[in-house]
Amino acid sequence: MRVLGARLRALRAEAGLTGAALAQRAGVGQPTVSKVETGRMVPSVDVLDRLCRALALDESAAREAAR
Repeated sequence: MRVLGARLRALRAEAGLTGAALAQRAGVGQPTVSKVETGRMVPSVDVLDRLCRALALDESAAREAAR
């Protein structure tokens, strides 16, 4: 969980987004983004897909982030 969260946090930072901005783009709550990034929550497939799309990840990058 922490590895996934760290990867998503790094991708968000590379995109120049705050947690709140990513949450808004993904249509999820900011606490959800925070919990995923800190490894306190395993995202559902839907939430992970929304986050990846909000980060404009291609399919390959999304699969790598999910590992």
